[in-house]
Amino acid sequence: MGRTNPDPPVTAVRYHDHTGHVRHRIPFHSLDFSRYPAPFKTYEYQDRIPLNPGNVFRNNPDKEEVSVDLNATVDQVLGDQLAYDAPVDLAAVSRILVLSYGVTLADRNRGMLFRSVPSAGGLYPCQMYLSARKVDDIETGLYYCDTVQGFLGRINSRPLDPEIFFKAPDPAGACVVITGIFYHSAWKYRERAFRYLLLDTGHLAEAVVHAARAAGVRARIHYDFDDRGLIKGLDLDDSLEVPLVRISLGPEVTTDSKSDFKAFHPAVSGPEQGAPVTYDILRNAYQAGNFIARPPAVEPSTQSFSRKPDRMPPVPVPAPGPFETLSFLDAVTRRRSRRNFSYQNLPEPVWSTFLNRVFTRIFAGQDPDETGTAAEKFLEMAMISRNMEGLPPGLYSFSRDGITLARRHTGDLAEDLARTCLNQVWIGRAAMNFLFVADLAAMEAVLGARGYRYVMMHAGRVGQRLYMAAQELGLGCCGIGAMYDKEAAALLGLNHGSVLLYAVSAGPVK
Repeated sequence: MGRTNPDPPVTAVRYHDHTGHVRHRIPFHSLDFSRYPAPFKTYEYQDRIPLNPGNVFRNNPDKEEVSVDLNATVDQVLGDQLAYDAPVDLAAVSRILVLSYGVTLADRNRGMLFRSVPSAGGLYPCQMYLSARKVDDIETGLYYCDTVQGFLGRINSRPLDPEIFFKAPDPAGACVVITGIFYHSAWKYRERAFRYLLLDTGHLAEAVVHAARAAGVRARIHYDFDDRGLIKGLDLDDSLEVPLVRISLGPEVTTDSKSDFKAFHPAVSGPEQGAPVTYDILRNAYQAGNFIARPPAVEPSTQSFSRKPDRMPPVPVPAPGPFETLSFLDAVTRRRSRRNFSYQNLPEPVWSTFLNRVFTRIFAGQDPDETGTAAEKFLEMAMISRNMEGLPPGLYSFSRDGITLARRHTGDLAEDLARTCLNQVWIGRAAMNFLFVADLAAMEAVLGARGYRYVMMHAGRVGQRLYMAAQELGLGCCGIGAMYDKEAAALLGLNHGSVLLYAVSAGPVK
């Protein structure tokens, strides 16, 4: 099934440990804005197809049969309450790409582009490619998705070879491949860049699924593929850019199953491409995960927390409160990372609705890869609460189904978490701090180094759900990828080998 021989130069555990922050030992690093990462790549395109933003905001009057009303709410998109039978055509592709990775605001004074999905440092290292096999209004081929300038650029007249993706008949009529450019994140985060690259990819992959749902298109996330074959098919230099996930769009179709690779002109990007700064550890960490392990024969059982829960019985998450639902379109276009948190009390109907939005039917029917689904079991989620009506301050872990909370520590730990996360004081004011932890050693023993990709991208995907739920309920939300790693593990009472991968703060803002 396209397995590769494992000979990893760097394991996931070693990479994460090597790139851990230690207080007072973070090397000074100045940012060279003359080498700021370019927001998009440029090819010698065979053809350009404009993405029609109008199709995102209103129905296409010329094609009633494919006209999809974008009145989907955040609740529906997060809760999998929609029917997915719309065809995959140019209008649908436009909607999906613009809603998931489009520019929602251009700040010309600061030279910043705000997009529909968050990114660490606002760097947006992810790139998107569309492989079109059977898509109305789009000629068969491979396209680079330029969501900044708003077009599809055809770079190869043949789509990607389905054999790269192992399963047949697969991919569907179209699939989106998300890649990451190391330097675009390493410009600021250096050797830690692979961490942020994976979290960003998870956010974007979940955003693509949400946008597809809103457009009525079926979407499924795949973590497993032939890495070397996909790198060749996309004509990538894997010291600079690597594929991380793909999302199939629409129903499975039967077409010519064989696609030969045709050479095309490589991309020319921004000023950093002339002499890109490379970090061997980033490429090595990626290559260590090229081997795809067999899924575990039994249900994995790990426990990242060393502290046993309090004797109090698990707290069930209350039913959601009565709130007017916000349209998904409004939530996406207005989404921002807001962290000016206030100390005001968070009413129970609000936080109960928030938790129900995020954890109800989480990832339902989205993950066809057995190994990726197994990795979900190694990711544990917890929350530090404060000023939440009806819930005493403390550290709570979520059950696997997300419907009960077990208290593991009594008392307010929010300000302690803020100090652990590089003294970012705003974290200490948030009513809810969500934590994503995993026993990397246990995970790697079962799934190999590739499992690191799975758990990090899964954390990013939940993070995207947190952002959208916060936007719907008028709360602030901001992700945190920087922490003093060993201090964080000690604060949370994690077992040896377990680490804090990601944190997301949410709550009322000023």
